[in-house]
Formats: sequence, C-alpha cells, structure tokens
Amino acid sequence: MNTMGNDLIENTCLDNVKDIRISEETKALLICRAKLSDIYNTVFNVVNKTYSKDTDDVFEGFSDKFNEFDHKLMEVISTYVEVISLDRNYTQM
Repeated sequence: MNTMGNDLIENTCLDNVKDIRISEETKALLICRAKLSDIYNTVFNVVNKTYSKDTDDVFEGFSDKFNEFDHKLMEVISTYVEVISLDRNYTQM
C-alpha cells in the first residue's frame, strides 16, 4: 500500500514552465544579442565583398573581441533569466 499522498509531490514549477512567458526585459536582452549578431554579419559581409584575400586575416582580433563580448552578454542574459525564472516561480523568464 502506498502511504505517500499526492500532496507530497510538488509540480507547481513544472506546470508553470509549460506556459512560461518571456518578460519585456528578457526580450530586450535577446534583441541586443540579435543586433550584435547582425553587426558581426554585416561587417563580415562587407569585408568578404571588399577584400579578395582571406577574411581571416582582416578579422584577426575582431572575431576574438566579438566572441568575448558575446560570451559576456550571454552570461548576463543567462543570469537574468535564471533570477527571473526563480523569482517568478517559473511563470516568466
């Protein structure tokens, strides 16, 4: 006989995740990342069209700095989503 009642098993957070909403702040941070990607792709397209040599030479250092900034931005987004998700009991991220 199972003596554990269903009231011991908590599913509130799981149920909330099913209908999670994205906050305006999270959306704004994701838009920043999308803009950053667009900037990188635009620079790449211009350099690729303009130079007939390997773009890696032209991009030396640029890609590293871009990736470093992108990584930091993702850390901020990840931390923000984590805090908001926990704070709002997984109803919003």
